[in-house]
Amino acid sequence: MAPSLKAVLWGAVLIVTAPILGSVLAARKATSATYARRYDISPSSISEGEIELPATEQTLTPGEFGLQLETGGPPVVIGQILSTHHDKVTRRLVWSPESLSLDSRGRWSGIVAIHPTADSAVDAVVETPIGEAPAWVVNGGASRWALHVHGHGSDRTQTLRGVETATRMGLSSLVISYRNDGDGPRSGDARSHLGEAEWLDLEAALRLVADFGGTECVIFGWSMGATMALDTLRRSPWAGMIKGLVLVSPVLAWEDVLRANARRQRYPQFLGSLVTLLLASKGFSQLVGLNTPLDIRNSDRARIESPLNTPTLILHNRNDWSVPFKTSSRFATTHKGMVELIGFDCTGHTQEWNSDPVGWDLAVRRWYENLFPTGRERATAESQGI
Repeated sequence: MAPSLKAVLWGAVLIVTAPILGSVLAARKATSATYARRYDISPSSISEGEIELPATEQTLTPGEFGLQLETGGPPVVIGQILSTHHDKVTRRLVWSPESLSLDSRGRWSGIVAIHPTADSAVDAVVETPIGEAPAWVVNGGASRWALHVHGHGSDRTQTLRGVETATRMGLSSLVISYRNDGDGPRSGDARSHLGEAEWLDLEAALRLVADFGGTECVIFGWSMGATMALDTLRRSPWAGMIKGLVLVSPVLAWEDVLRANARRQRYPQFLGSLVTLLLASKGFSQLVGLNTPLDIRNSDRARIESPLNTPTLILHNRNDWSVPFKTSSRFATTHKGMVELIGFDCTGHTQEWNSDPVGWDLAVRRWYENLFPTGRERATAESQGI
C-alpha cells in the first residue's frame, strides 16, 4: 500500500530537521565550557605501595596517572603495572590521600597534582578583558618565561606536568586560568568560544609577564591551549614576546576534531563539518547559546596555512581519537623546518607525559636547548640576579 501524503510529509520534515537538530546538540556539547565527569573506578584492594583496580583499556596503560576521587582533593597517583590477573590489574601506589578506601569512586586522569609542588609557587591574578583570572607563578624573576595554557573542559592543573620541565630549563612559569574554565571569570554566555575569545586572556597573561619583567615567552599549550597560542601569535600585538611553542595534543583544526568526535559517537562525520559551518551564522550560534558567531572554518584555515616563524615542538599521541594526530602531521609538513613533531604511542588525550614522563621531559629540554643553546644558563643567572 502506498504511504499516505501525511506520512511522506512527516518523513520529509524528519529528513530536513534531523541534521539541524543533531547539529544544535553537537554544537552545544562542543561549546560547553565544562563536562560531566564519570567516577566509575573503585579499587578492589589497597595495600602498602600497591592498588588493585578493574582491568580496562585505561588502567592497563603503562605510565603514571591520576585517579581523581569523586570527593575532590588531590588525586591518587598511580604508577607502573605490577601484575594482571583475569579482570584485575595491580599497580604501584605512588601517593594517596588518607581518604582513599575500597568505597572510593574515582576517574582516570592524566592530572597527577592540583597545585605546583615548588616552594617558590605563589598566587597571581591575570587582568583579562572580562575580569580577574587566578594564576600561579613558579620561580618568578627570569626574563624568559614559560606560559602554561590548559585545554577545553579542563583547568590549570592539567598543565602542571610541564612546569617541572620548564623549571629544569631555567624558566619562570605562569600557569593561567581563563574565562569559563571554573577558575577564571564568567563571560556573558558562559560558553566556550573554542579559542576565538579565550586567546584574549592569554594575551593578557603576556602583559602580566611583561609587568613581572619578562621579555620572552615559551608557551606550553595543551589541547585548546595550543589553539589559543597560535591565535595569539597571529592576532596579538604582544606576539613578539613569543619565542617558542610547545604544543601538547594540539587542537589545530576544530573541524577535524568535531568530525573525529562525531565518528567516535557513531554519528556521520559530516555532522562535524556541518557544525563548523553553521557556527558562523548568527541564528545558529544564538540557538546554541553563544552571544556571537564563531568563524571556525576560516580560523582553522588561517591556523594551518598562515606563515609560521616561531619554532614549535608538538608532542602528540598517534592514537588520539579525540584530536587527530594526522592534523599535527599535516601542520608539521606545512611548516617543515619550523615544526618538530614527536609522536607517542599511548591511549587518551593529553596523556603523552603520563605514558613516558622521562621521554617527554627530555624531548622538550632537547628542543629548547637547540633553540636557545645557552638558554638555561642565561635564564638561571637572571633569576638569581647575576
